[in-house]
Amino acid sequence: MIPGFRITPWEVSGDTVDYNSLISLFELDVVTTEVRNLFQEVFGEEHYLISRGIFYAHRFLRLALLDLKYNRAKVYIFTGRGASGPMHIGHLIPVNLAKWMQERLGLHFFFQISDDEKFVLRPDLGLKQVRKYALGNALDFVALGFDEKRTHIIWDTQVASWLYPLTLKLAKRISLSELKNLVKIDDSWNVGVAFYSVVQSMPALMMEMELNEPYRALVPMAVDQDPLMRVSVLIADKMGLRKPGMIHSKFLLGLKGEPKMGTRYPESAIFLTDPPEVVREKIEGSACGPPRRCPALSYLRAFDPDDESFFSIWEVCFNDPEEGCKLAKKRAIEVLVPFIEEHQMRRKEMRDKVDEYLMKEPPIPLDKSLDPRD
Repeated sequence: MIPGFRITPWEVSGDTVDYNSLISLFELDVVTTEVRNLFQEVFGEEHYLISRGIFYAHRFLRLALLDLKYNRAKVYIFTGRGASGPMHIGHLIPVNLAKWMQERLGLHFFFQISDDEKFVLRPDLGLKQVRKYALGNALDFVALGFDEKRTHIIWDTQVASWLYPLTLKLAKRISLSELKNLVKIDDSWNVGVAFYSVVQSMPALMMEMELNEPYRALVPMAVDQDPLMRVSVLIADKMGLRKPGMIHSKFLLGLKGEPKMGTRYPESAIFLTDPPEVVREKIEGSACGPPRRCPALSYLRAFDPDDESFFSIWEVCFNDPEEGCKLAKKRAIEVLVPFIEEHQMRRKEMRDKVDEYLMKEPPIPLDKSLDPRD
């Protein structure tokens, strides 16, 4: 373990992230060649976020892929976002993989916006403020262009009338000592954080629990969220439900080389609401370093689908970090500035559309069959 390195669902500290140690610490499985081949067989091709090693670990992913391959259970996608501020490009890594999976197989996608989590977690945030952030996050989400009929936003405080009763069904199945051990909280934490740990598990289990049919959630997520999602695994075991299949991603570097781009540190992040000229300035002023420590190259790794372009710049960075950094910054501007411009145009067009994606009722029986072949 790297000295000074610390990672929880709410904190990442240290000069760098020891991703290999997280495999052991969280008891994860590596995304092996076998898993990659199965993923490619199911989806018809492999996404570059996987082939480039951004998604590098998993828990029960093979089960979800085999369910899709043999039609053993209806698989849906679930991920989410904590509403602690505006969305930045690092938040898009699991969302982009989810969007691609939906496009490939027509899967339903449930996106949880947890304003409740950030309210109970952050003493400096009021409920009104986190709800404002949640609305902005929802707007950014729908502007990314999902299938409206198969995409559902679970905005926690907005849909509490059905979210709370379903969460109670899970909460009574887990003891406080089990929860504290999984999520790594102690007696100093407020009870709201403990209860939210169960709230986040609910979308991963709700379809099978409520419909009493074979369903499994497929969950792309950042690796720091694994302790929270392990709560759903424990409850699934207790209730005889299918465990969610999870695939874990690495973080996007901050602009100054921080191990994780973060909302709480605006100087480290490229926000989806940043004016294009600000995005350009941020990239131009970002840190330089060898391939694993170069922010601009990490942005290309996550957002430039052109393998030839990315790997040619990576090779220059490896041999000549200074020259490679210049090329990476130039290419990152070419990729990200037009993306941000187009996103902000769509964001304006979608202002009145958020409500259409909001999941206002529980998952019965309005979407009885999630199988696109039905």
